[in-house]
Amino acid sequence: MTFIVPHLTYDNVREYAKAFLEKYHPSLELPIPIEWTIESDLNLHIHPIADLYKIFRQSGFLSQDRKVIYIDEYQYDNFVEKYRFTLAHEVGHYFMHESLYEGLNFGYEQEYIEWLQSRPREAYIWFEKHADWFAGQILVPKDRLVEQCVNFLESNNENFSKYEYLSPEFWSYASNDLAEPFEVNPIVVEIRIRYEGLSEKYKDYYKGVAR
Repeated sequence: MTFIVPHLTYDNVREYAKAFLEKYHPSLELPIPIEWTIESDLNLHIHPIADLYKIFRQSGFLSQDRKVIYIDEYQYDNFVEKYRFTLAHEVGHYFMHESLYEGLNFGYEQEYIEWLQSRPREAYIWFEKHADWFAGQILVPKDRLVEQCVNFLESNNENFSKYEYLSPEFWSYASNDLAEPFEVNPIVVEIRIRYEGLSEKYKDYYKGVAR
């Protein structure tokens, strides 16, 4: 069974994410209802598995027939932000990597997971990177991220206006607050800020350049 992963760029993945949001959640109201969308719109089943991460170092995976998203049970019960990202990540595989699932026919899920993990390293890295990019873009849409960044800067004007330059480290700090309405971990927001160039755009915000 071949495993040829298309080399999609971040902007290529953006088109998939844009199409997903336009179809399933055009209002962009936060937080993005990823669990509801998966079960109600895509008609996929979410199935927790005990010790999935402990045994296989997998937070989740899309079944070979693309009908079930398996999720680590402990994550499912205890870490809502990580759980949401894992769901969005697997939806990324569902939409972008359909051809890679064609013809798969393993007797046991363990066999299927081991096959996935044994794929050529470079191909597997791209396979996972695409899904991470997709997850970040649908859970943290750019328009909403820009709004939240500006709101944060405006509401904290008294605290931060003394700084002439807002460093990337500033956004690492700010992401702790910014992540809350998106219901994701702060690192997801921090990465989105970097990829969308917002750190550079707003570095001189309190000097009036980006207003």
